[in-house]
This record gives sequence, structure tokens and C-alpha cells, in this order.
Amino acid sequence: MKALRKLKPGYGAELVDIPIPSIEADEVLIKVKATALCKSDIDVYNWTPLVASANYRLPLTMGHEFLGEIVEVGNAVRTLKVGEHVVGETHVPCLRCKSCWNNNMHICDNMGVLGRSYQGSFAEYIKMPAVSAINVSKDLPPKYGAVMEPLATAVHALMKGQVWGKPVVVLGCGVIGLMSVQLAKLLGATRVYAVSTSLNKLEKAVALGADKAINSRTEDWVQIILDETHGYGVGTAIETTGNEGIINRTMDVLQKAGTCVFVGMIEGGLNIEKYMDRVVYRELILTGIFGRRIYETWNVLNEYLDSGYIDLSNYVGAEMPLTEFERGLKESSSLTGRVIFYP
Repeated sequence: MKALRKLKPGYGAELVDIPIPSIEADEVLIKVKATALCKSDIDVYNWTPLVASANYRLPLTMGHEFLGEIVEVGNAVRTLKVGEHVVGETHVPCLRCKSCWNNNMHICDNMGVLGRSYQGSFAEYIKMPAVSAINVSKDLPPKYGAVMEPLATAVHALMKGQVWGKPVVVLGCGVIGLMSVQLAKLLGATRVYAVSTSLNKLEKAVALGADKAINSRTEDWVQIILDETHGYGVGTAIETTGNEGIINRTMDVLQKAGTCVFVGMIEGGLNIEKYMDRVVYRELILTGIFGRRIYETWNVLNEYLDSGYIDLSNYVGAEMPLTEFERGLKESSSLTGRVIFYP
């Protein structure tokens, strides 16, 4: 089968032929129908310092956001059948550690990760433990199933930030940022501010429900929000940029006892200026999320998808065969949706 592989540390990846994988008793073999390009895949391609320090097991098939059809099940699998359609939960829990037993399977002590410690979805077939295969309707178009994983990440961030009944700011309007804008409104945020330097992404944010879009390149977004909230600020910030300057200014736009949820990846350390005055004395809550709560987040997402309030076509930016990966890589930064590859 064809697979996009990271063969060695450093820049780049190669489309190569490899055998279709054989499965273990607790695994399923899936024919990939569509797979999406995530920012972390781009980081793996570029081999950023954060990736280089993250224990990727090379050589590795890249990719982790996908929809596929089960073509084989291991003899210990009881919950899935051949012919069913599934999307991948990127995190693979062991089900035995203290974190798993404390209902924190998404941050399992022995966690595997698709496209990092497990072979990924940029291939014609992927094998994975059945515990991380999420059943979906056969009527769901593959390209929409491929964007469910990042949408579930946004659900996790907004639930962690308890956005209902509060004004919310979403910092950064990449795909997860845009998803967060729409979901914040659905989850009951009273007012949603979208902050970005991209005009077309700000326009998309407004179309998805943002009450105000602010260009941080030309406008003082902190002052605008403070003025509109009578000096109080927002109750929750969803931080997707990973930019230290933006993060520091976020401390000034949060209400006392407000919450900042960190979603964006940060290279290296983070310095928060005037930490005592801005964070401790104001009792701010700074929290990260990593992936999705298994399986709580998926249940909430499916409820919203069943309601018909979310149009997944909003999050598909371009479609192309996997053989055109290089083109997708170049186009992705300007798009308001994911690049979808067809293996």
C-alpha cells in the first residue's frame, strides 16, 4: 500500500510502498477513506524542536485524523464489526493505569498516539486498537468524519473552560479556533470575540457566530474587549496560538477568577510577566487540554452533530489525493478548513 512516511529526523517525508499491516487480537484493520492534515502533521514534516523532543518512533506513517471502513477485526474484539465506519481517537489508553482508572484515559500514563507511537492514517490502511476506534454512521461523508477529531478537541476545550453564561474570547482562528467560535455559541457563551491577524479567517469567524472579530495586527484587542465588557473582561479565553505575547495579554483581558484554556502548542518555555499581580492575586485559572476526554467528549460532540446545528462542510478547506501532499502542505496555512487527503 501507499503511505506517507517520516523515515528519519529532519525536514520532509516520502510517499512509499509498504505492506498492509497485520493486526493483533485487540486491533482492527481499517481502509482509510479520508484523512485530514493537522498542524501537528506539518510540524512533523518540518521536524520542529518540539517534535524532535517528543519521542516519535521513526520510521513512521504520519497522520491521525481520519474516517475509514473496518475490513478486519482481531479475535478479541467484541464491539466492532467488519463493514462498520469509524473515526480515530488519536490517543490510545492502556485501561490499566491510575489515570485511566480515574477516568482520565485521554492522558493515560502509558498512552499511545496515532501518528507518533502508532503508525498513522496517511496510508491506504491503518491498524489500531479497537478501544480508540469511534463508530460513526455509514451515511457520514468521509471528508466530514476526518474533521471530527479536531472538532472534539474544541468541544473539550470549551467544556473545560465552562463557557456557558460568559463572554468568551477565542485567540487564533485556525481550524480549531474557528470550531471553538461556533461551539462557544452553541454551548451558551453570551458573547464571543474572535481575535486573529487573518482577514479571511476573521470573516469566517463572523459567519460561524462570532459577535465581534478583531484584527490584532491593527487593533488593540484587549482594550476593545475591556471597553465592551465595561472593564470586566471575559470569563473564558480559548488560546490556540501558542504565542507568548498573546498569552501575556490574555491575562489582562480575563475577569477575576476567569479561565484561560491552552490549546495551542508552545515551543520551549513560557514566561508570564507580573505573575503574582496578574494571575495569583486575581485567582485566574490557567489550564491545558490534551486531546479529548475518552469517551465523554465524543458523546457530547455526537449529540451536537445529531442536532443538525453543526455544518461540517465549514471545516473542509480543500480536497486532493494523498499523492499531492506537498500541495496540501503549501495551501493549508491560508485555508479556513482542513486539507482532506484521499489515499
